[in-house]
Amino acid sequence: MKKRVVRAEEFEIVDAAGDVRLRIGLSNDESPFFSLLGPDGQVRARFGLSSDGSAGLAIGDDNGKVRATLGLSSDGSASLAFGDKNGRIRAKFGLAPESSPTMGMQVRDGELTPVYSLAEQGSPTIGLYDKAGKVRVRLGLASEGSPVLRLLDANGELRGVVGLASDGSPFVQFLDQQKTPTWTMR
Repeated sequence: MKKRVVRAEEFEIVDAAGDVRLRIGLSNDESPFFSLLGPDGQVRARFGLSSDGSAGLAIGDDNGKVRATLGLSSDGSASLAFGDKNGRIRAKFGLAPESSPTMGMQVRDGELTPVYSLAEQGSPTIGLYDKAGKVRVRLGLASEGSPVLRLLDANGELRGVVGLASDGSPFVQFLDQQKTPTWTMR
């Protein structure tokens, strides 16, 4: 069978009305893309590569707002993100460049703030944040693997701890502003 090659800078597939429904081409920086368009001409899904080697898939609603993305950055990080009806990212899940899992579910000043990540010692934690963006509750595992719930004041200072000690015994402890224990139960 004889092979044929068709070359062009851009391909468009049109529907019966002549409206573009599929576009394959190169962006201004010569990066390839593949776009699916709705009957109204809005891009509803786009897959593309960036000049730095990143790859991504964006899915938009009928108003042209991106509502979901899947991406792999050139630094090795991967993400899955979901946007609201205004196109603002409201939840993001992924792997950081060093392969630690991350999850974010807060937008502050237009930026997504991570609320789940691996702590410095490598144990998973989940944080709950107030309207000011301060972490107020942190649930996670201590370095030896024991479960711990930490309660923080409006300044982000530790004021209470509930958990299991390394020997498996339960404990509750409250601290004053100087981080001195005021009440402990074991």
